[in-house]
Amino acid sequence: MADSRAGIDRAEEVLQRIRAQTSPRQIKSHRRRVAGFFRRLKYAVYALLTVMLAAGLIGTFVTPLGPGGLFLALIAMAIVFLGIMGWPQPAEPTPEQLAKSDLPLLPRQTERWLEAQRPALPAPAQRLADDIGIKLEAIGPALAAIDPREPAAYAFRKLVADELPELVEGYKRVPEAMRRAERNGTTPEKQLFEGLRVLDEELSRVSEQIVSGDLDRLATQGRYLELKYRGEGGETR
Repeated sequence: MADSRAGIDRAEEVLQRIRAQTSPRQIKSHRRRVAGFFRRLKYAVYALLTVMLAAGLIGTFVTPLGPGGLFLALIAMAIVFLGIMGWPQPAEPTPEQLAKSDLPLLPRQTERWLEAQRPALPAPAQRLADDIGIKLEAIGPALAAIDPREPAAYAFRKLVADELPELVEGYKRVPEAMRRAERNGTTPEKQLFEGLRVLDEELSRVSEQIVSGDLDRLATQGRYLELKYRGEGGETR
């Protein structure tokens, strides 16, 4: 009976991981990688055409290339193509870099960092990480106009550049064999999930504060324009 229960648990875990791998965030990440590949391919093709054009101009107006020149041109084309296609992607940001990141760039940097941590998280935590990533993507434009010294900006930075990395990195330091071991009525996986849930809720609250500030400024500007061009009576001047 115990073997049957263990088999069911393993099957459920596999299904959860499959669902997690097909989440909207994962699909978006895959599309971004595909787009990056074709962008590099486009640049590589343009570079090949440039080398071919340069070789043609040299052969036509300077000196005939000959077999040796053609061979060098082919080598140059191969080096250019392989160099562009094999150019390493930007390294994922580290928690130290997140702490130093400018406020407008912090959501995108944190989103990239969190996406890189996703495979190390259990399936329930992965879904919460996806929710946090969606909130980070949504709040990005509002942070471009906020003063970094405002309390809401400080709270946002502390959440995503300090407390979130500390929670995830702390979980990753726990040996994998002990992540489901119960201690004091809980497990590291449950602690991670509860911590992410609290951070997700707090991020929602801070995001509402930031957006409400934009809404207040918009309302003030609208009222100013109304008074300026329509006056108190509501008639256009």
